[in-house]
Amino acid sequence: MKNLPTLLLLLFATVLSSCGGDDDYSPTETNDTEAPSAPANLTASNETESSIDISWDASTDNVGVIGYKVFQDGIEIASNVSGTSYTALNLDFETTYSYSVIAFDAAGNESNTSNTIDATTIDAPFGFRDNLSQMGVYVEDMATLTPSTGVQLYEINTTLFTDYSKKQRLIKLPDGETLTYNGDDLLPSYPDETLIAKTFFYNIDDRDPSLGKTIIETRIFLKINGVWEVGDYIWNESQTDATYTENSSQIAISFIDEDGDTNNIDYVIPSKQDCFTCHNNNSTPIPIGMKLRSMNFTPSYTGGQNQLDFFINNGLLEGLGSSSEVSVLPDWTDTANYDIFERGRAYLDVNCAHCHRPGSTTPPEIELDLRLETPYADTKIYEKRSSIEARFSSVIAGYSMPLIGRTVVHEEALTMLMDYLSQISEP
Repeated sequence: MKNLPTLLLLLFATVLSSCGGDDDYSPTETNDTEAPSAPANLTASNETESSIDISWDASTDNVGVIGYKVFQDGIEIASNVSGTSYTALNLDFETTYSYSVIAFDAAGNESNTSNTIDATTIDAPFGFRDNLSQMGVYVEDMATLTPSTGVQLYEINTTLFTDYSKKQRLIKLPDGETLTYNGDDLLPSYPDETLIAKTFFYNIDDRDPSLGKTIIETRIFLKINGVWEVGDYIWNESQTDATYTENSSQIAISFIDEDGDTNNIDYVIPSKQDCFTCHNNNSTPIPIGMKLRSMNFTPSYTGGQNQLDFFINNGLLEGLGSSSEVSVLPDWTDTANYDIFERGRAYLDVNCAHCHRPGSTTPPEIELDLRLETPYADTKIYEKRSSIEARFSSVIAGYSMPLIGRTVVHEEALTMLMDYLSQISEP
């Protein structure tokens, strides 16, 4: 028993000696500080109009990796992907995105970034989108109403009255396609996938348009598989975008006119069915404003060139040699160049003839045919002159004319029409 203390001391020394080996243990062996290797061979596939699939090779030291983070255009969009693939959703069509991936382990260590790839969603089928910003009509700052590349402004010389609203008219043709002259002065032929847009707005003060405007709606016609379809986009209060709707609504508008008077308008936004009331020929939807004779003049945007010649020279209209081959719709406000009879017929053509003509939704017993090309004796204007004056003077819904798009009297036009109606004679 005398040797027991010695044996215990020897055993204790042995234990201390073996524990001293822990000083040589490396962090690599516990993997609590070393970052995993970066994912590799990031690729994209299955691009649709709103999604992109991406995949990558796992980190080479994948034993400690518990997940991956995915970045889109430098912003983290997924924080804990367990596998080596991911589908990015809710993307914009025909848009390029940049993707990268990092790995991370249980200790929170992150790898370097994988290779970066760019991938582009495909173009969506031609049609209406939820928001006007997706239709390719305007540049990003939409409130400026600046047309996107490939979208062409156009104007007409006598316009439809819509409660004193201002209007911007645009057309977008598919790449490599043009309008085609039909041999008459009315509507040209439009290729499939043509877009026609008309935006309605009011200046805050007509005396100084630089003070801003209130944009209300953008009505759009699309030609899809030979058939025109109509949609309407209602602008939000911030004037940053507009939302598709098929329903009618009303909005209170206040603006100052050129005389300095404040005008209050209960502006009515038409329903989709309302649009077909006017844009209709033998139960077929059609555009009505872009007639060649209405475009045959020189607006400000063409730099002094006739608008039809501008379209011809810029490859937007074919089959027509020059504007001289097309008649001109008189400007009803131009008292210097047109007499009261020309001005009266022009105003009735633009504001009324889309309904008062054969093939429209107006009952045939009404008899009126207000197309400019209709001989005066066949129009029945003289016979209906009292009714025309009464309905243009009225604001009673369902009785006033036109039926849609007007809640106030067009005072200046009414004065002209009363003069016209008082001077016409029996055919």
